[in-house]
Amino acid sequence: MIPVISDFRISDAIEIALLSLAIYGILRFIRSTRGVGVLRGLFLVVIGATVLLGVLDRLAPGGLDVIKYILSVVTPFFALILVVLFQQELRQGIGRFGRARLFQRLRGASQAEHEVHQIAAAARRLANQRIGALVAFEREVSLKPFIEGAVSLDLPVTSVLLETIFYPGSPLHDGGVVISGKSIAAASAIFPLTSNPEVSARLGTRHRAALGLSEETDAVALVVSEETGEIALASAGRLEKPVPPESLERRLQELLRQESAPRKEPAASSAGLLEEQVKEATS
Repeated sequence: MIPVISDFRISDAIEIALLSLAIYGILRFIRSTRGVGVLRGLFLVVIGATVLLGVLDRLAPGGLDVIKYILSVVTPFFALILVVLFQQELRQGIGRFGRARLFQRLRGASQAEHEVHQIAAAARRLANQRIGALVAFEREVSLKPFIEGAVSLDLPVTSVLLETIFYPGSPLHDGGVVISGKSIAAASAIFPLTSNPEVSARLGTRHRAALGLSEETDAVALVVSEETGEIALASAGRLEKPVPPESLERRLQELLRQESAPRKEPAASSAGLLEEQVKEATS
């Protein structure tokens, strides 16, 4: 037998491992977006066109020059087409990559205990009265794009002020409040709704906005449901509900002290989340 000399090197193994991790990460990210159906359709179209051209080329060797020329001109623009089709998903993905722990510096809590105490007290009283509320805590990623279209306040954080903002009839009660550091930066802010296909359409607008903001940024969002009076917390693209009023302040402090991280895959808790959403919608 002729001995086979392998040219396989350690660098090849590293390269294979890195490519495997990159492909796995891309597929896992695409699976949790609305673009997975579009990408599947594009893949089928490309495969079908390739097979069809191969068959026609065999039936008519040397022909199909016009079609080949058109494909040679259009093919370089496929990357631009994908960017246009998946611009929202790409923006979210790049934002999550930038919030990875590898790129985060060590930092303390975003809000002082006094501010969190005031917000938790206001949320408990609003929940008792079944008054809806949405509060976003700015962290490493700036919420300035959402503040620009809102009502700028720059006021100290107090429970009385927050309750006044969300009281029905107040001109600022619609939308969300942005907490930046130790002040209320803005009110009546509009946040992006979640694009997660696993989230039920029956979930309320405030909850969807809280999830959407936590998907696109590292913010922590607090929601009070006016239908049920339940308190929920959204962080890293996941919704935690209901949060017991007595443990709200402690849980808020825990989330705000955590390092910013990419959104966790919702598959593990999607069944429970959908069940809770159906209960809320039918109550």
